[in-house]
Amino acid sequence: MAVSIISAILCAIIVSLTVFLCRKYVLDTFNAIDKVFDRVLAKDSSLLMETTGERRMSKFTYKAHRIVEMCVLEVAQTTEEKETIQGLIADMSHQMKTPLSGICMYTDLLQEGNTTLEEQQEFLSRIKSGTEKLQWIMDGLIKMSRLEAGAIQPSLIKAGIKQTISDAIGSVAAMASGKDINISVTDFEDVTLFHDKKWTGEAIVNILENAVKYSKAGGEINISVESLPLHTKIAITDNGIGINKSDWHLIFKRFYRGQNVRDNEGAGLGLYLASLIMQKQGGYIMVDSKPGQYTTLSLFLRT
Repeated sequence: MAVSIISAILCAIIVSLTVFLCRKYVLDTFNAIDKVFDRVLAKDSSLLMETTGERRMSKFTYKAHRIVEMCVLEVAQTTEEKETIQGLIADMSHQMKTPLSGICMYTDLLQEGNTTLEEQQEFLSRIKSGTEKLQWIMDGLIKMSRLEAGAIQPSLIKAGIKQTISDAIGSVAAMASGKDINISVTDFEDVTLFHDKKWTGEAIVNILENAVKYSKAGGEINISVESLPLHTKIAITDNGIGINKSDWHLIFKRFYRGQNVRDNEGAGLGLYLASLIMQKQGGYIMVDSKPGQYTTLSLFLRT
């Protein structure tokens, strides 16, 4: 009987002690978690470097800190995307304001009816020019957004680069002829490359259009092709106004236009698109220029 009583007492003590220890462990764990959250909310950067005596708490501390870091990164990315969109809208508004203002003004003058036949033809011509510029900007923006979003992926096929260059020259022939500018190609052996003929041609056309636009009447544009160990280099050289060295790292930015071209028509999309197209194909563009003498834009495509 005495043994049974002693056994019962011991069992009761053990149960009570177990309950006490479990309760203490749970409370200590919750207190530790509470402290971790307090330090995370306080942005305590030393938290990640610490380890606790209990392995599970160390893991919890690390994971809590990583979750907060991920949240902060997502907020930063969202903020950056918002600023990019705001900047894009501002740039678009700036680029479209001038042609839209011109179209509205000349339309109002025509509606008033106090114009000669010659003035009407002039105003209609300027309205058409403004409309074409808006169309060009919109086309450029659509191409840019689709390339940036990955909606368009260049389809690389093995083809000779000579035909791609020839087609690009044909696209700007009329524009060059209007300024009596000769486009010559240094003779070269055709090179077979994996490239998207349409988009590579688009990049070359954009560079050629810039070369024609910023060259004086009667100028010269030369295209040369050189095979390198890892790339094929397509160099396009004009003897136009040139690019200041301080602008070399800026001309491939979206909507950027150098100080020396402010008086010329343009939206600052051509070189950005050319650079983006080359990047999508694993290539790149480099610039070399001397103001008042020449500009060479070199496209590098992987061999």
